[in-house]
Amino acid sequence: MRPILWSLVALPWLLTAVSCGGEGSGGGGINTGGSGNQGAAGGSGGAAGGGGGLAGGGGAAGGGGVAGSTGGSGGSTGGTGGSTGGSGGSTGGTGGGTGGTGGITSPPATLTKGAPDRFLLKGAVITPSGALAGEVLVESKNITCVAASCSSQPGATGATVIETNGVIVPGLIDPHNHGLFNLFDESDWTPQKLYTNHNHWTDPSKEPRYTQTVDAKQALESASGSNVACEMNKFAETKALIAGTTSFLVAAGERKCFASLVRTIDTAYNDLETPNIDPVRTAIAVPSGSDATTVCNAIQAGDTFVVHVAEGTDGPALNEFTSLSNAASGCLINSHVTIVHGTALQTTHFQTMATANMGLVWSPKSNVFLYAATTDIPAAMAAGVKKIALGPDWALGGSVNMLDELRFADGYDNSKWGDKLSTKKIVEMGTIEGARVLGVDKYVGSLEVGKRADLFVVPGNASNAYDAVLAATPATVRVTMVDGRVLYGDKALEAAGPSTPGCEALPLCGVDKFLCAAEASTADKLNQTYTEYRAALVSALKSYDDTVKPSGGPFSPIAPLTKCP
Repeated sequence: MRPILWSLVALPWLLTAVSCGGEGSGGGGINTGGSGNQGAAGGSGGAAGGGGGLAGGGGAAGGGGVAGSTGGSGGSTGGTGGSTGGSGGSTGGTGGGTGGTGGITSPPATLTKGAPDRFLLKGAVITPSGALAGEVLVESKNITCVAASCSSQPGATGATVIETNGVIVPGLIDPHNHGLFNLFDESDWTPQKLYTNHNHWTDPSKEPRYTQTVDAKQALESASGSNVACEMNKFAETKALIAGTTSFLVAAGERKCFASLVRTIDTAYNDLETPNIDPVRTAIAVPSGSDATTVCNAIQAGDTFVVHVAEGTDGPALNEFTSLSNAASGCLINSHVTIVHGTALQTTHFQTMATANMGLVWSPKSNVFLYAATTDIPAAMAAGVKKIALGPDWALGGSVNMLDELRFADGYDNSKWGDKLSTKKIVEMGTIEGARVLGVDKYVGSLEVGKRADLFVVPGNASNAYDAVLAATPATVRVTMVDGRVLYGDKALEAAGPSTPGCEALPLCGVDKFLCAAEASTADKLNQTYTEYRAALVSALKSYDDTVKPSGGPFSPIAPLTKCP
């Protein structure tokens, strides 16, 4: 294991340009239209309701359909977009599906128990070349067959067979999430106005409640405070896992407890290799001087550098790209560098990125929530930027999970850009492109022989596979597998999960699910169940509220795992 490249304590330059991570980014709340002060964004949400639910208040964003891909009546689930935001759902029109499932159903999955470390999954398979009716064979941690039939493979004999009767999807990759904030949501903080720069809403004089939220988060994670950083991370990973996310850039430091549940891809506890590797470096502002040189050396050695740049819509935000271009004599204009946000960037900047084969992470809900605008993805694509991924930013305004973010992106595209992005492209932005912008696509991001067995299953078939992904919600996800282990899914499939230390019941939106959160190791709280780490968070936050008495009101209760339709 190697140390984090920098920390907020060690490098003051990270604190002077607090981007959507300087303690975290603003992020999305179109579905918080109930706050009248976000009316402008709420209105935008309503227009996109026709695409499945950008509705200002509404249930459509959390479970509002397939963003127009499957038809149906989207407006009826939209909800109210806020006192000034208009009716998010009433303008939804005919674009959405029927709530979170978008009308896509298929018979339930069934299980035939066999070997605990080999799985034969049958159903529609999303492969790099498209969807096909077929099978995926998993042996230990790896995918060993993806084909119309894998049953003749030696490893299939005696394997546990899951007849998914659904769509087998590469695990979602979340390349931008300040996950330790994810016990909060928009009810804890919503900006009082729209902004043009990330340095504005982080100003305590402008958004005192945001400062209070940061204070609460830091008190809970501090070793000298509540010391529940592990529990905060595991709660965030649980939110991700139940929505099909298997890799997560959490920017939370290095703890052994981060080895549980999904891959914390930017730590040494990501289980990508043995011994551990940590191939991703992150920063919330453009480095300069010796720090930029350190980053340059790291990317020349093969690391990926993920950095917040141009978050906002004004000139100072745009000038951050110039700073990046000038840092380390231009070394950071490099194929190993990925820009997060890029909201202010224009065609010339995208052309520079394309020439260098740089990556871009798009966080539309967060952007619209804070700035009423987002990155010009059609312009980026037209300029030749190839690696473009989606990331929610955080649950404190951004989408609660990747499935919600895919739906939001699709709805925004449909309403603002005239459907320039196919549902296939949106799904790729959540899978293989996420792996590419993080530089880990040789391990994860697609269902291919030799890659790690990270996948999830949703209702559907080969003819509607991509729409099925956009229609899915945590309640309809049938299985999530990470590193060849079934960790979440329908109660009927619980026997596929690890027998030691076992799994626990997780009722979710009226559906019986199971979750395998605890690990056999007792190191650094790895043996905690979901019930235990959630209870620790509830207690710690209540204690903080009782002791500090935040002037904006208490932060309890913690945010829900998901928003039910």
